[in-house]
Amino acid sequence: MGWLLLTSEVDFAFPVLGFTPDKEIWGFPDLNRLTRCGPSTVPQGRQIGMELVDAKGRRWIVRAVERVGPAEPFFKNLLNALLSTPQTRIVQHLDTAEPLSIAAVQDKACASLEAFPEDYALYEPEDLAAMLAKVRKTRSVKALFELLTPDTFEAY
Repeated sequence: MGWLLLTSEVDFAFPVLGFTPDKEIWGFPDLNRLTRCGPSTVPQGRQIGMELVDAKGRRWIVRAVERVGPAEPFFKNLLNALLSTPQTRIVQHLDTAEPLSIAAVQDKACASLEAFPEDYALYEPEDLAAMLAKVRKTRSVKALFELLTPDTFEAY
């Protein structure tokens, strides 16, 4: 384990993939999307234990998440509350972990696809097999991010 860092102290190379302990994949194209969430993420601990892997293969584990205020200016947040899900600005407390090779990131992505094939509209075994093959052919975290277009789960 490394030193605990705040999200703002890390120079992430985006995009960042988030692998949850229950094998979901979250995707963060930029710092704004990484540091915002919906109303249940913090109270339900949805990001606790998530492994964040940036475009360079560097990795951090989310140990704690705290709200620091609204994600948008007051009137935009009010509009979001009326029309969609209000967003909160958050800070993650991160533990530095060993970097991952692209093969290890692919392994995590394949485990997620196998656990949640319906999230990727992979209803037939041959569809899943084809997507797993595409994952294995990616050569970077960015290419994997672009292939999977993972959700940021901001509604939660």
